[in-house]
Formats: sequence, structure tokens, C-alpha cells
Amino acid sequence: MRVAILNDVGQSNYHVGDEAMCHAAVDALRARGVHDVVVLTRDVEATLRYFQGVEAVPTLRFPWPPEQREKRLADIDRVLAGSTDALPGSDPLFDLIETIRGVDAVLIAGGGNMNSDYGWLLYERAAVARIARHVNKPVVLSGQTLGPSLSAADREVLRQALEAATLVGLRDAHSLRLARSLCPEHRGIRPSPDDAVGWSLAALAAPWAKHGSDSPVGRTSVVPTIDQALERSGGADASVTGASVTDGSVAGATSTQSADPTRPRIVATFAPGVGPFDQGEAAEAFAVVLDALVHRTGGTVEFVPHLAQFGEHDGDEEFHRKVAVRMHSPSVQREIETAPTSLRRTLTADYVVTTRYHPLVFGLAGGATVLPIAVDNFAEVRMAGACATWGITGQVVPLAALITPRAVAWDLREAAQKWTQEAVEAQDAIADDLLARRPDVRELTDAWWDTVVVGLTGSTPAPSSLPPVAPSGAGTEISRALRRDWTRPETPLPQQARTTVAIVMRTKDRGLLLGRALDDVLGQTFADWRLVLVNDGGDPTPVDALVAEREHEFAGRTTVLHNGRSVGMEAASNIGVRAADSEFVCVHDDDDRWHPLFLQRTVAHLERPSCTDGGVMVRTEIVYERVDTDVEPPVITETGREVFWPQLQAITLADLVSINRGVPISFLYRRSMHRVIGDFDETLPAVGDWEFHLRFAQAATIGFLDGQPLAYWQQRPDETGELANSMHAGAQVHRRYDLAVRERHFQEWTRDNGLGLPLFMAREFQSVQHRLDALERQNAELTVLLREQQRELHNVANVLADNSFFGFIKRKLRRFFGIA
Repeated sequence: MRVAILNDVGQSNYHVGDEAMCHAAVDALRARGVHDVVVLTRDVEATLRYFQGVEAVPTLRFPWPPEQREKRLADIDRVLAGSTDALPGSDPLFDLIETIRGVDAVLIAGGGNMNSDYGWLLYERAAVARIARHVNKPVVLSGQTLGPSLSAADREVLRQALEAATLVGLRDAHSLRLARSLCPEHRGIRPSPDDAVGWSLAALAAPWAKHGSDSPVGRTSVVPTIDQALERSGGADASVTGASVTDGSVAGATSTQSADPTRPRIVATFAPGVGPFDQGEAAEAFAVVLDALVHRTGGTVEFVPHLAQFGEHDGDEEFHRKVAVRMHSPSVQREIETAPTSLRRTLTADYVVTTRYHPLVFGLAGGATVLPIAVDNFAEVRMAGACATWGITGQVVPLAALITPRAVAWDLREAAQKWTQEAVEAQDAIADDLLARRPDVRELTDAWWDTVVVGLTGSTPAPSSLPPVAPSGAGTEISRALRRDWTRPETPLPQQARTTVAIVMRTKDRGLLLGRALDDVLGQTFADWRLVLVNDGGDPTPVDALVAEREHEFAGRTTVLHNGRSVGMEAASNIGVRAADSEFVCVHDDDDRWHPLFLQRTVAHLERPSCTDGGVMVRTEIVYERVDTDVEPPVITETGREVFWPQLQAITLADLVSINRGVPISFLYRRSMHRVIGDFDETLPAVGDWEFHLRFAQAATIGFLDGQPLAYWQQRPDETGELANSMHAGAQVHRRYDLAVRERHFQEWTRDNGLGLPLFMAREFQSVQHRLDALERQNAELTVLLREQQRELHNVANVLADNSFFGFIKRKLRRFFGIA
């Protein structure tokens, strides 16, 4: 059998995980008698250097912009439909078609790139699957993660790719659930381990010393610790102010020293992509965890990069220096190495601390105590799948939970100490547990690759008779405690359960915007909330459908209320507030968005022991957009941005009296404030949020989080109807009720204090206004005089020019040539 393998190999940035999965696929097929392998690659020469005995051919490349990759795929479809002139004859597509025509089957090896964030790779896989189907070749997808980020267009491309495959292996529960929802009739969708699990276990048979003393020494860099940097700077706070220290770019001497083989080895691998967090904040958290682990074990930290260009010291290598320079413990900085060498370093570790997927896979296979840190939901989904292969649950700790541990610990440092203490105390039990599970995991991976070979023949394999690996009790309780407020609940939340935050979302017949808003809430790092969705007189069917599509992700954290008729924005807010029990409340309209850290940062502010604020607002950004409803599905396009009140430094009643300085999407407040100031004013069809803010600021202080915008006020100035913003479509109504609010509060004040002061001030203001009017008239008169003077000066300049020597010559030349 001749098989073509598509995997992300041959990249300019060497990616250990992608290369490892390709090695795993090649070795697994060879072990089952398939020796004729063609690898589709971005760099033929590099692939032939790293993979022995394979043929390598160029793969397709897709552009990054969504509209361009969609056009490229459409052109490929036209070629496959017979319009060969849809692309020039030199296009690499035609060679790839012949390559796939010349094999017996196509294996699309594993990875986490079948989503919109890596859309160009999703479309590459979709194109290869379509070509294979066109020439009647079986397709197998192995060890995949799907989503979770998928646009409507990309979701359909993914669905068609899955339908084209005989067999689809999904390496995590989320992907398995998504695939079955997209292709409910597909008989070949199965759970599978990651492609590299079996390869990692097979590598353990090599005669290596525990600490890798017979492994290639490799090249390392020496980076000063934070203490060394402070000493060199004469005690100055170089860790904060010194750019060379803060960014980790200190040039350390190149070394070939190995870590002390008698000390526990702590392998650390961190990606420079840290989700919604600032790199400096994330690097500080990782440094604190590593220092805590060194403190508990006396071990040596060895940074093993997973992605970088050879010799360029970029990617993981560069970010590792940023972590190392924040540590108090010395460390070894490895340069990027090939997948087999990197695997070996991680397999022989005692502890593995990582934000990357495959170091976790390697560490579990080697029996290490792993401390996986998820920087976002995508990482959490994949890492949870890697742990589940070994029957382990509840051990992936979100970075958000370490930075804001809430009730688990006082701060990041205490959380790191507790986590590492339990990990060290449980090390022997974890190692024994993983060793006992190794035969079951090996049997599972072997059975999967047997199934892959059957799928490559074009037959749908029978379901596996092997049960999944039994649940394990290994791990730490502190991991589970840290996860509690930062991950989706394991079981649906009861409707009566009290949450930290109640999110009130008002909507009416705006399904396109509502779907985005629901995903926005699900994208929050903080997860202890209940969403109360108030459908204010709109069609209930699309609302229920959008919520049902996300039922698993919401995990019981939604309450949907349908008003039979519209009661208005403020009444809808009151209905939502009363429908949930929580400590804090916020209003998230269906067209606005949050930064993923909004709830994390605002809740942390109000939960500070010293905080007396009744609520907190955040720096907000206005995002201008337009909606193209002429296409299906409609497309939202961003057209510009500007910071809302950029000069704002605090939220004060004095400022709010002048104009509203906040919008609902930017405000989180204590529910108890309703007992003090009452509900939202239901008599106001507009400016109700401003009126609420006024009463709020009269009764309590409002904190303000400056810096990066954490709320996005979406505006569509050109839209009308249901897609319009009320402040644009109803500008006249806003002005009317702005005056009504001012008049009401003015009347209240005069009833209590009389008309004397206002009468006196009105006369003074009228006098000032008269003077201003006079100044404006004088300014207008001066402007007219200035323009007349400018014209006269211009005329004088022309006369002088004509009477000058050059003017004389010009007149003579005109007469000579007969020019009037």
C-alpha cells in the first residue's frame, strides 16, 4: 500500500509536536507493513533530512486572510469540477492531484489546527480531502482536535472534510462531540489517542539513563536570574525597569553543560502565545511556579523549546529567556532540537511544567509528574484530552486561576506553593499510577493504528472493543480547587445555585449579534456566572436555538426568559436582575463584547479586602462595524476603533452629571446596591443606564480599571432597524430623555432647597452667555477683517513681483513670443 501523509512538517519554524506526529504516523504504518510513504511537506529538503526512507512532495499552501483562502478553495473546487483553466497551469495544485492519484490512500495526521484560528491549515486539509475524494482515494483523519473557534463558513468546510473521511479519530471529548453534531450519520467518527502517544511509549524501549546522561549534550544558554540581575545593577529594581532584564534578552554565554544528574529534572516548555494575558504577566506566573517547584524539590529547571527556528533563538527560546530572567533559581536554556531528541529530554524528566500540548503527552508517557497550565480554552480542551487518555481528569490548571486564585490562596505565590507542594508529595503515587496504566494505554494506541490501516483500505472499521482507560485518582486536589471558578462546570449548574456574577443580556430579533454575544460570554476566563437572557418581545425560536447549540458549553449556566411583548430596556434589565442570585451583576447587551479578562479583572477588583467601591468600570473601546446582509450568512465587518473618553482617569459624580462616562458593557457592580438605590428606571426608553449611574455615584464610589480596554462598545452608525444602535437610530429620543432626567433631578433639588440659588445662578449664567455671544460676534468680525487683509497682501505681492527685474524680463519674453 502506498500512503500519502499530510502533517504540518517542513515549516520554517521547527515544531516538535507536528514533526513528532509525522514520525509517529510513519513508524506506525511501517510497523503494520506499509513502507511506501509520501509525506506532503512545506520543505522537501528538510523533511528528507529528518525522515528516512520516505518520499517528500510539496503540499498546498493557503493564504491567511479568510476571504482569500475561501476563494482559493473555491478555485480548487472549480478545477476538480472540470474547469482546469480556473487556475494557471503552473499552480502546484495540479502536481498534488497527480501525487494523490498515484497513492492508495491519504492519512491526514493529527493536530490542533482544524479551526478558524488556523484557517489556512484547515483549508489545506479540506482541499487534500476533496482531491482524494475526487480521485476515489480513501481518507483517514487521525488524532485531531476540532475547533473550538469556528466561523460559520469554516464550520461547513470542516463538516465536508469530515464527511469525506472513512475514519475520523478525535483526541478530546469536545472534538468528538462537535464531530458527531456536524456529521450525526457518520459511522467512522471515533475517540482516539494523540498520534504521538504510541511513538512516545515505543521510545521508552531505548537504553537511556534516567537522567539522559548518554543523550546528546546539546547547546544551552546561560541567562542571569533576577537576583543576579539585581546584583549586577547595584540593587536597582532591574526586574521591573531594566528592559534587558524584563524582556529576557540578556545575552547569556553559550554553554554545553548538562544539568546535575543527581538532582530532579524539571523540564519546562512554554509557548510565547499566552492567550488573553500579557506576556510579562504570564512569564512572571510561570517563573513563580518553577521557583516554587525548585524550592520543594531542589531540582534543576531545564527549558526545552518546542517551536523555534534553528539558530535564530526565537519562538519558545526567546520566551523562555523572559521566564528565566524572572526566576530566583538558576536554569538551563536548551536550543531547539529535533523531535526525537526533544522527546527524549521530556520522557526522562521527573517533573514537566508546560503550556504546550506535546510536552504534556511526552511527560505522561515517561511517568513524570506533570503540571499543565492552560492559557485559554483551546489549550484546556486539548490538554484535558491528553490527560484523559491516561484516565486523568481535573489536573489542567488555567493560567487565570494561578493569577487570581480567589479562595484557594491569597495570591499567585501561595497558589504556586500549594500546587507544587501537593505535586511533590504525590510524585511517587503518580509515577506508580502512570506505570501501571502504561500497558492499557499502549494497547489502546496499538488498536487505534490497526484501525487506521483498515480505514486506509476504504473500509469502515468495526468499533473498538477496548474500553477507555479507567479513571485515575492520581493528581492533586489543589488542581481541582483551582479549576473550580475558571472552567466549565463538570455537571450542569442547578437553576437555583448562587453564582459570583449574574450577566443580564437583553435581546430582540438580533440572532446574528446574539450568537456573537453568547460566544463572548463563553470566552471569559472567569467561569462562575449565570447568564440571564431576556428576550424582550422577539421571536423565541432563534433565541432558543442559539442557546441549544451551546448547551454543553453553558452547562446549566443559562436562564432564558421570553417576554410576550416588549417592556423596554430598563424593565428587561430588572427582570434579568431578579431572575438570578449572585454577588455581582453586569449588563451585557447582545451587540457588545468583552475582553476575555473582563470578569476576571473586575471581580478581582471588587473582591479585594480593602475595596469599598460599589462597582467598577473599565477602560472601554468603541468598535465601529457594518453588517453585510446581502450575503448568506450575513457578515459583520469592523471599520474602525477609538478609545471611549481616552482622557478619563476616574469615574466621578461630577463627570457623570455632565455626560455619561460609562456604558452597560463596561460596568460590574455589587447586587446589594439595588437595596440602596433601587432598580433601573422603567419609565425611561433611553438613557436609563446614565440615570442609573447617576444614582449609583450618589450612593457609592465607582472604581476604574485603566490600561488595556476590557470592554468593547460596538456601534453601527449606518444601520437601521433591529441592527441599529439606539443612540444612533434614536438620537432624538436620547436628547429628549436626557433633558427629562436633568429636569426631574433639578425639580427634586429645588423642592428640597428652594429656587433662590438656581435663580441667582441662572442670571449669572445668562450674563456670561451674553458676554460669550459678544465675543463670538467679535471673533467673526475679526475673521472677516483678517481674510480681507490676506487678500490685500496677496495683491501687493503680485504688484511687487510684476515690477521686479524678473517681472520686467517676463514681460519682454511674453512680447517677444507674442503671448498676451
